[in-house]
Amino acid sequence: MRLTMTAAIQARWAHRVDGLIHSHPWTVEATVEGPAGAAMVMPADDLETILRTAVSPWHGSYLTDVDVGEWKGYTPTVWDEEPTVEEIARRLWSHLEPLVPGLTSVGLVESTEFDRCRTVRFSRDG
Repeated sequence: MRLTMTAAIQARWAHRVDGLIHSHPWTVEATVEGPAGAAMVMPADDLETILRTAVSPWHGSYLTDVDVGEWKGYTPTVWDEEPTVEEIARRLWSHLEPLVPGLTSVGLVESTEFDRCRTVRFSRDG
């Protein structure tokens, strides 16, 4: 048996996927795991701070693999891959894994103020 804790933060940034730049709110989650008898797996405030720090460079920018200039006040942050939700989750995992002992998954909820949302989760095997 293992004890898990998930912390989440809310953020907003834009990304360019399939040639369309769009902005919406995101929920960024990380789950850590520890022994079932642990009093605490990790302080939630610490994990939330790490998550905020990880996404802070994206505030005020749009993630893209092609720089098409400023868009509605957002400046481009150019990646070598298209910034799909899957790619963003993959990069978050790579950033968080060395910083968060016991990390088991990273979730990214792409939501909109309208009528849909989706979650992509990047998890450790096993």
